[in-house]
Order: sequence, then C-alpha cells, then structure tokens
Amino acid sequence: MTLTVALPVYNAMPYLPAAVESILGQTYGDFEFLIADDDSTDGSTEYLRSLRDPRINLTVHQNRGLGTALNELFRNSRTEYVARMDADDVCHPHRLEKQMRFLRDHADVVMLGTGIDFIVGNRFVNGFLPLTKHDEIRNRLLRKRPGVNHPTIIVRRDAWKGVGGYHLARNGEDLDFCLRLCDFGRVTNIPEVLYHYRLHRESITLKNPVEGHRGYAFAVACARAREQGKPQPELKDFEVAWNDRSAWTRLNEFVSGTGEYLYRLSIIHRAEGRSLFSRVCLVGAALCRPRVALSRVANRLS
Repeated sequence: MTLTVALPVYNAMPYLPAAVESILGQTYGDFEFLIADDDSTDGSTEYLRSLRDPRINLTVHQNRGLGTALNELFRNSRTEYVARMDADDVCHPHRLEKQMRFLRDHADVVMLGTGIDFIVGNRFVNGFLPLTKHDEIRNRLLRKRPGVNHPTIIVRRDAWKGVGGYHLARNGEDLDFCLRLCDFGRVTNIPEVLYHYRLHRESITLKNPVEGHRGYAFAVACARAREQGKPQPELKDFEVAWNDRSAWTRLNEFVSGTGEYLYRLSIIHRAEGRSLFSRVCLVGAALCRPRVALSRVANRLS
C-alpha cells in the first residue's frame, strides 16, 4: 500500500456520503482512508461510524482547524503518498489511478493537483483546467490565486515532513502549505478535470473576510522572505503591521473579496438557470477584479 486518502470533516452533511462514496468507488483501490471528524454536530459523526469498509480509520476530536486536522492525518498515515479530499466534494472515479500513475512516472514531483468542475445542487458546471508549469503555478499562488486546487492534491509524505507540515491552523493554511511545497520541489497539475468542487451559498459567504485576507497575506509574506533569503515574519508581528494597513489597502482587499464572491455566485445562478443574474454577477466580478477576469477569459480561449 502506497497511498493514504485524508478526509477532514466538520458538519458536512448532507454532502458527506457522496464524497465518501466517490473515494470508496475509485478504480484505484489500494489505499487507507483516514478520516478526522472535528466533533461534528449535524450527524456527520454518526454517519461515519456506521461505515464498515476495512480501509476506513476514523478519529473524532474537538474542532481545531483544517491545518491541524490535516497535520494529524499526514502524521498518522503510513504510506509514501497522501491525497487530499474535502467532505462536500466528489472525485472522478479515475482520479486516484491517474494521479498515482503520473507520480510514479515523475519521481521529482512533490505535489500534484488536477483540474476541477463545479457542482451546484445536482448540476455540473464547467470549471477550468490548471497550469502545469512549476514557475507559473508558484507565481499564481503568490497572487493569492489557485495555482493548485488544494483539495485535489496528492503530496509525497516526505515533502510534507520536509516543509514542517501545515504551519497555520486556519485562514491561509492551504496557500502557505502549497507555497512551501513549491519551494521544496517540483509542483504540477494534471490538465484534466478529475475533481468536482461543490458550490453552495453557505460555502461562498463573505464571513470572516478579514481573517482570510490576513492568512493569505501572511503566507505570501513568508514566501517572499524565503525567496529573498530573509527571516520569515512571526505571525504576531505580522498581525501588528496588518492592523496598521492603510484605508486604501483595506478597500482594495474588500473589493477583491467581493469580486471572488460575485464570480462564484454567478456560477451558482448559471447552474440554477438564472442566466440574467449570472451575467450581472459576472460583470460585477469583472469590475472588481479586471486582471483576474481577463486571465480567466484567456485561459478559456487557450
């Protein structure tokens, strides 16, 4: 056995069964399935305890944040590779098979992602194919954009250990981890949709936007410091400087966050058949983030 699938769970019903079944039904079946439930209160824990597949190993803890849960899952794994999975998404049946085949053929790759589509209700909406060149992926991550789709990744366990695991428990843990892995070894994506990312209104709300922006900004600041051979900032010191940022910077962050929210809301409206609302949201997103909008258009045309 060479692969572990790591699934962190917190209040993921009613989508959790589809996520679990999409892993158990993979064409590549030689894996252990580690699930960490962070003390769910919506029936997720009871559902997980009812499963009888011998590959499943479930632990239940108090809510500690995604980064902490993932570190525990990596630490408890016994295999060379660890695959990420989110509790409300769905994998293509050949996802693990294709990623494992690629990793065996490319021994220098430390992290491998895939393209994604979106799920809205019971409908699928075309997403996008990812970048494949390491430098382009890292540069996109430095712009706080998804050079790698975090839930799709398979990581070499020694690379996780080499970067010290996830350094942040919440807010920016995914970007920080991916940037550290970019500095550790080669990162790439399979240019094929093998993962279906669920969008629903609760998942795209603008809750805690300040904490989210701060976490991503800290991840980028650490990456820039490593790039320049300087000491990485301490989180407490960074937070002091962050709280003193200008009103103009705060406004730009708000506009950028609103643009991403409107873009995802446009996808939901499109899937629900509300084409007019979808177009209005898409125009609003483009006005908020014109460079990102042009980049997305270019990617669809390429």
